[in-house]
Amino acid sequence: MINFRFHIVSLTAVLLALGIGLLLGTTFLNDALEEELRNQLSGLERDLDREGERNDALQAQLDAFEEEAAGLDEQLGERMFAGQLPGAPLLVVAPRGIDDGLVERVTTALEQADAELAGTWWLTDRLVLDDDNEVTELAETLELGSNDAGSLRHDLARQLADVLAAAADPPDAAGSAGAVDPVGAGQAAPAEPEVLARLREAGFVEYDVPDGDGDVVRLPASGLRIVVVSGPGASLSLGDALVPVLTDLASEDQPAPVVAVEPSAVPEDRADDEAAEERLVDVIRDDDLLSRSVSTVDDLDRVSGRIATVLALVDAAPGDGRVGHYGTEDGAQLLPPDPDAEDGG
Repeated sequence: MINFRFHIVSLTAVLLALGIGLLLGTTFLNDALEEELRNQLSGLERDLDREGERNDALQAQLDAFEEEAAGLDEQLGERMFAGQLPGAPLLVVAPRGIDDGLVERVTTALEQADAELAGTWWLTDRLVLDDDNEVTELAETLELGSNDAGSLRHDLARQLADVLAAAADPPDAAGSAGAVDPVGAGQAAPAEPEVLARLREAGFVEYDVPDGDGDVVRLPASGLRIVVVSGPGASLSLGDALVPVLTDLASEDQPAPVVAVEPSAVPEDRADDEAAEERLVDVIRDDDLLSRSVSTVDDLDRVSGRIATVLALVDAAPGDGRVGHYGTEDGAQLLPPDPDAEDGG
């Protein structure tokens, strides 16, 4: 007969064996698992090193391509743009927040085309009018009694459009159709419009002027052409200023000498909230009146876009302009304008 002490000893031996087995088994598994994880980590590190080297090589190639493209772009501009806009007064208008490089590409192209660059109007985020003080200050600046933001935007657009339309009047018969001398032929000297002086002093508009031309953008008495630059990141929505001003400038009988330009759209699978913003060129092309009055270029970031910008401004001769839509996206007619095309609205 097996006594109780034997049961106790047997049970203790079994439990001790199980404990030793679990301990040994767990230690073995932990060691094996740790070794496997180390191997996987080493493999990932080698893969990352290879990808890093590949990315460095690709970045070096991209830098070389961009440097080559910049040099080619400059040479093309110097050879292709020279004499395209001799002495033609040009004003650039852009909202703050967009890439400054976009405006620089335009101004460089205009200088290469021998245009007379008046400067750049930067529309600041104060025109968003999301603060009561800004609303009050804009009303005082425009010399209006209303403190309604919508009414102020309407009056701002009207006053800016009036200033631009007056400066864009066709030069008189004594002036050249291609080259405009704003001071000659009995015309008044270029001047800063009074309303722009007030807007500048209040911080609603900021200026960039060509080197050596002082600190004020002066508009000619006639012959002005306007290029509006837009893009991702603008501090103003299109409805705050740009579209209302262009709408007030638009005319079916005599198209305003305006060209609106933007960089290429970001592909949908790479677009973020900023890139998904409404684009100025799309608004213009989708509007019956604006599409017949304002030319557009949708690929300013490409060489073809800068060529199209210059040629579209050549076509936008005050009083005898031709409107077209250029680039690679919906609504574009050609990459650059056709220099041999017949004039027409």
